Amino acid sequence: MPAVYAITWEPPAVTGRYRHMQRRDVAVWERFLTAHGAEWDMVAYDVALGGAEPIGEELTAQDRAGWKYNTALKIDALLRTGEDVWAIEVRPAAWTSAIGAALCYPRILEREEPDLIVAGGGIVCEHLPPDIAWLAEQLAVRVWVV
Repeated sequence: MPAVYAITWEPPAVTGRYRHMQRRDVAVWERFLTAHGAEWDMVAYDVALGGAEPIGEELTAQDRAGWKYNTALKIDALLRTGEDVWAIEVRPAAWTSAIGAALCYPRILEREEPDLIVAGGGIVCEHLPPDIAWLAEQLAVRVWVV
């Protein structure tokens, strides 16, 4: 199954508009784009993967997609350089849930979008506790602190 809605790629630029990104994450993301945006070719936001298939034949295709979206896993951002794609979790502070997202989202992305070359998962944050930094290193999760 592909992503719930088609992945929309755009240049990595500070625009103030990052589809469905939490307000608390936007400042962190914009610092990342300012510092590292030139390292990436394209970015995609709010990539919804998986989700439950609704029951009910009376539902329209739009209703079905909306249901799947509401129950899907949502990646804050995909970063692409060349053909490599990274699944990114954006948080002011990285904790174990950010590690979990950075480990799980790439696997789900590979399953849902097999034509993409998924390089891995990463975290963009402003605060990285020492234990989480150690875990990220042990688990090969890429982290950008901005």
